[in-house]
Amino acid sequence: MKTVVIIGADFSPSSLPPATRIRFFAKHLPEFGWEPVVLTTIPEYYEAPVDAENEQLLPRSLEVIRTRAIPASLTRRIRIGDLGMRSIAHHWRALSRLHKERKIDLIFIPVPPYIPMVLGRLMHLRFGTPYVFDYIDPWVTEYYWQLPNNQRPRMWPLAYALSRTLEPWSIRRASQITGVSKGVTDSVVERYPRLRSEDGTAIPYGGEASDFQYAKSHPRTNVIFDRSDGLLHVSYVGACTVGMLQTIRAFFQAVKVGREKRPLLFSKLRLHFVGSNYGPKKGHSSEIMCLAEEVGITEIIDEHPTRVSYLDSLQIMLDSHALAIFGYEEPHYAASKIYPCVLARKPLLAILHEDSSPVSILEELQASETVTFGPGNAVSKKITEIEAKLGKILAFPRDYEPQTNWKAFEPHTTRAMTRRLVNVFEAVLAARSAGSSPSLNLSLSQSERD
Repeated sequence: MKTVVIIGADFSPSSLPPATRIRFFAKHLPEFGWEPVVLTTIPEYYEAPVDAENEQLLPRSLEVIRTRAIPASLTRRIRIGDLGMRSIAHHWRALSRLHKERKIDLIFIPVPPYIPMVLGRLMHLRFGTPYVFDYIDPWVTEYYWQLPNNQRPRMWPLAYALSRTLEPWSIRRASQITGVSKGVTDSVVERYPRLRSEDGTAIPYGGEASDFQYAKSHPRTNVIFDRSDGLLHVSYVGACTVGMLQTIRAFFQAVKVGREKRPLLFSKLRLHFVGSNYGPKKGHSSEIMCLAEEVGITEIIDEHPTRVSYLDSLQIMLDSHALAIFGYEEPHYAASKIYPCVLARKPLLAILHEDSSPVSILEELQASETVTFGPGNAVSKKITEIEAKLGKILAFPRDYEPQTNWKAFEPHTTRAMTRRLVNVFEAVLAARSAGSSPSLNLSLSQSERD
């Protein structure tokens, strides 16, 4: 059994995406000959809310090493809250001790937080240990420079300087890059001219059926709505970004048409947006509610901007009459978000760019009512089709379950995604055994850093 140390400053009982991704991989790695050791932080140092029941989803045999960190109450005085930064020294000491105690075959670092990427390079410099970075979101981004000064995070210039300095140094000896989508890995590869497309491997989150089995056998109080109130609750669980607003506007317009054409059916409809923007800025209205007001349907819209815990999100999906997914104006929608919707076994309305990967996946799974749009096929012209498919879903009996092709779902499970990750790990070790360089050959010139 080979050993991989997974560094995740944020881990269970957190519900944040990196914590969930690490748990998915850790659950299935032993099946493929890899023993995971998760290096994380004691939960009392987390700033985000935690859910103690998330611990019930962890494999019983999983080894988790928890360290202290600098308390946020101290670092916030200098406007620093990043858990990766607050725990890096403690994690370095833990890694050094672990190296003395046993053989570490590989270091795996999902990000964000990003500062722990430095630990991969340090382990390589000190002990020669190969390391792999896993991008959930890119670190280096020019996005905030495009915004007015008053809309940028207060510490953005410092954060940007750190990313432009530390990512090139950290990634220089990485053995491989993985990410939640090809778009994410491509954004890293394109930033460094010496990287090749094969240096990045897309590994979506995948779907974990056992999580839904647990949620069904341990039901929670729905924090958003009452499933027994006789209404038809349609939910979207996840962030709503600027690129999705045109799709959501078309959806709202279709709802308005439905209320006019079929008032008896659509009068029971209630729409829920959960975790949509993690809280609108003070003094600003939510973009979702602004769209609802523009269309004239605010009375049936319920928005819960802040993120709910992972198990609460599963309960909301299980209690909903149906679920919805909204695609972007560009075809870069990651497939990861569709898998929990499929596993919830609820009717699903998907409004997606015609060239995005979920379209073909959902078609193969036969798991949704899908409306597609594209450059010559604007979503604003799809209102009639959206209304018709939404009406069809609302008319389903409350216990209706889609006839999903579960055999076709197997390549999209967390187990299958872990198998992809293991292929990366094995390739890294094979390259080292063959005497070839495990690094990405990133001897960056000054111009490439700039």
